Amino acid sequence: MKTKMLSLLFICSTIVSYTFAQMPNYDGEPLEYDDSYVRKKVGDALVSGLAEISGIACSRVTPGYLWAQGDDNYKIRAMKPDGTFVFTFLLDGARSRDWEDLCGGVYEGIYYIFVGIFGDNGLSMKDNYYIYYFEEPEIVVDSTLVVPMNSIKFGYPDGVAHNAETLMYDNVEQMLYVVDKYDNSDAMGVVYTLPFRTDYNSDSLQILKEECKLGNGANFMNPTGGDISPDGQHVLIKNEGFTLIWHREGEESIAETLTRRPKQVKAYKREAQGEAIAWLDSITFYTTSDVGSGDADIYMYTKKTPDALENVVAVSSQEPCKVLDLNSHKVRVHHGNKVYSLLGNVIE
Repeated sequence: MKTKMLSLLFICSTIVSYTFAQMPNYDGEPLEYDDSYVRKKVGDALVSGLAEISGIACSRVTPGYLWAQGDDNYKIRAMKPDGTFVFTFLLDGARSRDWEDLCGGVYEGIYYIFVGIFGDNGLSMKDNYYIYYFEEPEIVVDSTLVVPMNSIKFGYPDGVAHNAETLMYDNVEQMLYVVDKYDNSDAMGVVYTLPFRTDYNSDSLQILKEECKLGNGANFMNPTGGDISPDGQHVLIKNEGFTLIWHREGEESIAETLTRRPKQVKAYKREAQGEAIAWLDSITFYTTSDVGSGDADIYMYTKKTPDALENVVAVSSQEPCKVLDLNSHKVRVHHGNKVYSLLGNVIE
């Protein structure tokens, strides 16, 4: 009897230890789960079409497609969520550097794509990082297009080199967010901002503003991707092992949101070299991997029930958002005196 009891205790302690090992430590404590998402494999991105996918963004000009960018291909391709590549464009004047993330956003009624040229494993590119941006082109199947682009050259406020793989844009603040891979037990990453404008001189150095450090990650280190939902209400930051989620409260900035404890997306499973993540709307997002040597699985995560949309909380003290069109994923989102759709456009 004693032997059986000891065996049972050993099994239970092993299960508990394993469970805690699967939950990221954040400031010394395991995180709570967000179990509201369901994960489904929807496709395979063929390595022959684009190797080492490190950034994706959902198209707004041609809905139903994903933009994808690789580390070393120096081109951007459009693909269906099933992984079928249909369109390619090259950036006129782009530098052959470590392209690490891709995101999209609306500014003055125009939808832009942003590319983070800021990977720096050797920490040798001080004050020589770039964000490329350009108006999102319409996807024309089976064609290639050269797209004129603009660039923002930037450095960090401490004046030293950093290695980053996460670029996000907030439609509400019209703010770019960079999260570096802070290789230190002091934090799992540091959050920096740069207000987006279209009049930056491409030859002038812009200095990012340090906003906050993410919590001590322990087994959540080196963030490799992130995205802010088009309505500005939800933030995802991931590495290959975990995806964390934050929810904006009131009219706070995203930087303020990120100072609170996140939750772990329970449906997310480890993706080897998992670097790419993108919101479609406020209830759906995609992930895929920078596998390099093989085809990359593409996963879609959705809220478990459609009626979850009806409980979306407004970003101010105004009345809760109302569903306008479920099929088009349009929801009214209040912020100050503006009302945004899930595509990030001001609709009133």
